[in-house]
Amino acid sequence: MSSVRCPKCGRSGELREIGENHYLCRYCGYEFYACPVCGASFATQQQLAGHMGVHRKLEGRWVLEELKALRELMEGLKTLLEELLAGQKIVLAKLDELLEMQRRALEPLSARSIPVAPSAAPPNEEVPNFLRDNPWLSVLRSRGGGE
Repeated sequence: MSSVRCPKCGRSGELREIGENHYLCRYCGYEFYACPVCGASFATQQQLAGHMGVHRKLEGRWVLEELKALRELMEGLKTLLEELLAGQKIVLAKLDELLEMQRRALEPLSARSIPVAPSAAPPNEEVPNFLRDNPWLSVLRSRGGGE
């Protein structure tokens, strides 16, 4: 009732509701009808009924405006989601590139093992005894530089 004021004396705390939207001011004794939406006061119930039509029209406009704003918001969200998905695809592609680069960089490390000289190879008489079992000699031989 704080939004409803007596149209005659302006007080809001001295009101008594005596019917639906029908009030009596205890201070000055004035009876009036108040709008439950905006608190405007009227001398007759018919005036209040006419006034309520304004709120119905405004409410209809308000609903349409809210629906339009909601539609615009949804379109904006759709655009934002599409941009997010496109960005996610770019990030995933970059991550795939980095993983491939890392795989390529680590590949030679896994292939690097100490070569073992084949046991069936005849010993080279020109090589001293302490070098004969060196695995790198087989690598040099395979490249054509160990003989």
